[in-house]
Order: sequence, then C-alpha cells, then structure tokens
Amino acid sequence: MAHDTLPPTADDSLPLRVVEVIRRRWMMAAAVFSTVLAAAVAFTLYLPDLYRATALVLVERTISESVVRAPVSGELEGRLYVIKQEVLSRDRLTGLIDRFDLYPELRQRAGMVDVLTLARNDIVVEPAGPEQVAGRTKTVSFTLSYTSDDPAVVADVTNAVAAFYVQQNDRMRSDEAIQTTQFLRTQLADANNELDRHEAVMRDYTMRHAGELPQQMGFNLATLERLNTELRLNGERQISIIEQRDTLFDGLREAGPVARPTAEGTEISPESLERLRRLDEQRQALLQAERDATGRHPDVVRLQEQLAVMEREHELAELAETRAREDAEVEVRASAPVDPVAATLPLRRRTMESLDADLAALRDEESSIRETIASFEQRLASSPQREQEYQTITRDYNTSKELYDSLLQRYEEAQLTESVETDQAGERFRVLEPALPPEGPSAPNRLRLLLMGLLLAGVGAVGAVLVREQFDTTFHTVDDIRAFTSVPVLVSIPSIGPVPAGRRIRMALGTVATLAVIALITAAVAYVAHGSDQLVRLVGF
Repeated sequence: MAHDTLPPTADDSLPLRVVEVIRRRWMMAAAVFSTVLAAAVAFTLYLPDLYRATALVLVERTISESVVRAPVSGELEGRLYVIKQEVLSRDRLTGLIDRFDLYPELRQRAGMVDVLTLARNDIVVEPAGPEQVAGRTKTVSFTLSYTSDDPAVVADVTNAVAAFYVQQNDRMRSDEAIQTTQFLRTQLADANNELDRHEAVMRDYTMRHAGELPQQMGFNLATLERLNTELRLNGERQISIIEQRDTLFDGLREAGPVARPTAEGTEISPESLERLRRLDEQRQALLQAERDATGRHPDVVRLQEQLAVMEREHELAELAETRAREDAEVEVRASAPVDPVAATLPLRRRTMESLDADLAALRDEESSIRETIASFEQRLASSPQREQEYQTITRDYNTSKELYDSLLQRYEEAQLTESVETDQAGERFRVLEPALPPEGPSAPNRLRLLLMGLLLAGVGAVGAVLVREQFDTTFHTVDDIRAFTSVPVLVSIPSIGPVPAGRRIRMALGTVATLAVIALITAAVAYVAHGSDQLVRLVGF
C-alpha cells in the first residue's frame, strides 16, 4: 500500500488558521465592513437635529402645613399628573400647536392624531427632590422640557407650558378651596337644621314628661320619702285629735245628755253619741288601712263606702231627733233648772269645733298628700320607659351635635384655607429658571452613533466571514484532503503562471458591483434618515 509522500502542515494553531481565513476572505470582509460603515456614516450624518429647552419650576410653601391644615386634596405628584393631563389634552395641545405652528410638515402628510401623539411624547415633566427615609422622593421642584426640530420655538413652547402649570396650580387650589368651603357651608346648614329639630324634639319631650326624666329619679325618690313622712305625721296628728275627741265624748257621756258641739247648739242623745263613736272608729280603721295600702286597694274602697253609709244614716237619725225635740224645746227651756255643767258647754263646744276643724284640715291635707304620692309613684313606674325614650332622643341629639361640631371645625379651617389660597399664600409654583433658546442640538449624539456603526461594521464583517467559511466545501490544505479521504496524497502543485484574464475581469466586476451596492445602500439609508425626527427620538439623546 502506498504512503503519503507529503509531510503534514507544520502548525495548526488558531492564530494561523485565522490569518489564513482572513487571507482568503479579506475581500468579503472588506466589502461587508465598508457597506455597514458607509450606511452608519450616512445614517448619522443625515439624521436631522433636534433641540430641547428646559425650564425649572420651584414648589414654594410660604406657610407651613402644620399651621394651616388645608383641605385641598391630593399629593403634589397627583396634582402634577392632573395638570399634565390637562396640558396634554386634545384642546390644549391643538391650541398650542396652532399658536406656535408646530410640526408643519407632519401635519401635511399625517393626521392630527399622529401630531398629538408626537407632541405628547415631546413634552416631558420630571419631578426632583430629596429622597426620604422610606425611599420616597419628596418633590420640591420639577423640570419641564420640550423637544423639536425648530430651535426658535422650543424655548417659547416650554415657557408657555411652565406658565400654564403655574396658573393651573393656583386655579386648582383656589377653586378647590372655594368649592370645599361652599360644600361645607351647605352641609353645616343642613346639620344645623337637623340639630335644631332634635333640640325641639328634646325640649318638647322634657316639657311633656317633666318630673319623669331619668335624671329626676333621685329627686322623685327623695320627694316620695318626704311625702310618706308627712303622711305618717299627719296620721299621728289625726289619731291624737281623735283621742282628744273621744276623751271629751267620754266626759260628756258621764255628765248625761250634753250639747252637741255644733253651730246650732242642740243636745246630743246617747244614741247619737254612740253613732258618733262608731263613726270615729270607722274613720280610724279607714285611716289605718290607707296608711297600709294605696287609695285603690279593695279594703280601703270598702271602708270608704261603709263610712259613707254610716254618715248618711247618722244624718237621717239626727234630722229625726231634731224634729222630735223642736216641739218640746220651749217647755224644756222654761222649766229647766240651772245646771252647773251647762256653764261649761260653750267652752267644750268650741273645743270640739276646733278639733273637728283641725281634723277636717288634716284629712284634706292627707288626701292631697296621697294624690301627690300617687303622682310620684306613677312617675317612678314610668321611669324605665321614659329612660329608654330619653336615651334614644339624647343619642340622636348627641350624634347631630357631634356632626355639627365636626363640620363647624372643618368649615372654619376651610375658610382659613380659602383665605390663604385666594391670597396665594399657600403652596404655589414659581418658574425659577425660564427656558432659554438652545445653543446647539441636543440630539442625535453623532459620535456615539459613529462608534456604534464602526462596531457594527466589524461585527458584520466577522459574521459574514464565519458564515461563508461554515458553508464553504472546498479544500484549502493537504490536511483538509487527508481529513476527507483515505487516499494517499502524493504531491501538492501550487498555482503556476499569471492570474487568468477571466479571473481579473470577474474580480473587477465584483469590485464595481460591491461599490455600487455600497453606494446604493448608503443613498437609501441617507434618504431614510433625512428629515426623520422619529428615528432621532427612537435612537435617543
């Protein structure tokens, strides 16, 4: 079997292989590198310039919020967002575009929706301030910026937007303070009417149930105890008077027929005296029963009825005896001897009359005391119901009073806030640094784009060479042949003689075609980049 007569390659290291690949593919790498770099340069050079103007607005707080608690709702960030939405609204932006004649070319070739979208993207608001402990930033200022391809209007537009922010903030805070005051005034009037209604209900209830209210229970108990004491003392005085009358009756009974202690001065028979004694006993029994029970007790009612019957019977008997004595009155007076006891009858009669008058006064007083006791007992009996009703009325009144006091305090604070806001002494915006016309374009960053194009060209060239090598199936070295086949390699013959004319022509045509492609791609990229503001905004500042 024959053996290879050619030795293997001396060195198969990676650097030599890379050099060999570059030697073979340098024209392709140069073509790709030149094409990408030319396109990047054209893209960078033909992009239009954009200009940006920035205004700094300071948030001033002349009066501390700890002194004046303003009811103006929302944080500063929320209010900035609301104002931004008003600035970016269709009507507001349309007026701004017409005022400064913004985006004239875009308005000619596109609709108003695209113009408004671009304007909203060009107006930027960025809050600024120190960072708090919780990681939240407290806004103490914010910047307003506007971007456009016309350097003559960017500063004017930015200042117009900043002025609108200042004006709108003052108007929002003032209007909200005024509306809050008006709302609280209306609520306060309704709460006052409701409080007056509850006061009238409470006043009417206390007048209708005077003496039955829960806070008067102690007074009612003390008064009832005092009345019971007075009733007991009255009963004791009545018993004492009745005992004195019984003593006088006993003395008169021993002396025989005696004169009745009345205004007429007629005599009292033993039967009449016995009836009087039973009447006194009945009165004492009724008095004792009334002390032990109320006036509506069945025993008390029965004794009262019996006493009334006995009094009527006594009156009828007295009337009959009086008529019987009238006929003998003249003879008795003519023939009657002088009795020593009769001399004392006028004094006893006056004593009896005085005792009867005192007893009648005490009984009237007793009846009045019992009626008063019954009234206070009725008050005490109705106290639980009145307490529940009074608690309901008091709860409604206290709720209305608390609501009224709360609204009154908030209304006073709202009035103070309204005064502060209308005088522009509260939180307000001040343009600290107005926007100035830009000295140069702010975009695009051409140096960065060129560097990125150079890097992209190199990456594209390397990528094209690697792809070409990956799909190349030709043999470039003896080792490639040995790796492909087991047939012995006997000899390697290099190229002999000059390069053929056909090859030179193909190389020339390829070079011309490559240059034409580079020129065509460069022109196309320049055409796309020329006047394209969207591309500038897309690649960033």
